[in-house]
Parts: sequence; structure tokens; C-alpha cells
Amino acid sequence: MKKTLLLILLVCLILPAHAQGPNYCHDKESWKEWDELIEKYPHNMDIQMLHAVRVGFCKKIEDGSIDFETARDAFNELHETVYKRAQEAKEQALERQKL
Repeated sequence: MKKTLLLILLVCLILPAHAQGPNYCHDKESWKEWDELIEKYPHNMDIQMLHAVRVGFCKKIEDGSIDFETARDAFNELHETVYKRAQEAKEQALERQKL
């Protein structure tokens, strides 16, 4: 349960869902936060997956093979899926504790 709560917190702080803001591909502070997350939680596949997708989308944006809005929307959809899965796991853990 601790891992689930931690993941929810991290995802909410680092990746605001449906962010319409700036392109963070060149934001050094944002990359620093991601680097710290993947170092701290090397076995958390949700964080690893989101990081890998972010890296890939930034590369594709730079290459011109995808536009920023499309990449942002796809990333936000994936983020939302991960967030919902973490929420469901949290709820299930709370239910098990009640039994």
C-alpha cells in the first residue's frame, strides 16, 4: 500500500494530468526530477514506463515526426491510465485492511 500511495503522490506532483502548459522537453529542472525518480524507484515499472515514453516523445517532437499537442495528449492519456490503476490499487488495499 505504501508503494501505491507513493506512486499516486509522485505522479500527481510530477505529471499534472491533462496539462496544457509548456513543452517540458528542454526543461532541465523537470528532467532532474525525473532522473531522481527513476534512480530512487528503479523497480517501479509505472515510473520507468512513463519516463521512457516521455523520452521517446521528446525525441519524436525534436525529430518532427510528431507534433507537441499529439505527444502531450497521448502522454496525458497514459498518465491518466497509470493514475487510475494506482487509485484502484489503493482502494483495494484499503478494502483488504477493513476485512
